[in-house]
Amino acid sequence: MHFAGRTWRPPYEAHSVIIQATSGCTYNQCTFCSLYQNECFRMSPLSEFEEDLAEIKRYQPNARRIFWTGANPFAMSYENLRLRALTVRDYLIKCQTMAMFASIRDIKDKEVWQSPLTRSHCSLTRGFMKWQDRDCLSLPEKKSVFVNCRLSLTTL
Repeated sequence: MHFAGRTWRPPYEAHSVIIQATSGCTYNQCTFCSLYQNECFRMSPLSEFEEDLAEIKRYQPNARRIFWTGANPFAMSYENLRLRALTVRDYLIKCQTMAMFASIRDIKDKEVWQSPLTRSHCSLTRGFMKWQDRDCLSLPEKKSVFVNCRLSLTTL
């Protein structure tokens, strides 16, 4: 398996298969987060992603849930997300859920027409849900605003 930099698995993903999609964070300026400090953002090459899927298939062929690690794999282009999601389906035919973190900035960049297909391949996308808290959004260095967050999430 290819893992570079810090790999963090949320506790609720304890039973999920883990694959690295990205390392580091595209933003890396949140006041409340120091997880990826001094780590450059990098997307895992598709070849590494496929090699890891082949290894997962060898050891966990019946995996039903896969968690894509990295601060925000959703920063990938729609085409890249779609290709990787389809590749997961090719290797892990029983996989029902692909989960990942997403920054609101990356969700906002996706077009509305892309959301149904994204939803059909990535059944669950967890963002850092700090957007719900108006007090948190008033903290220094917080670039997102509540209205933009809500509008972005409604497209999904």
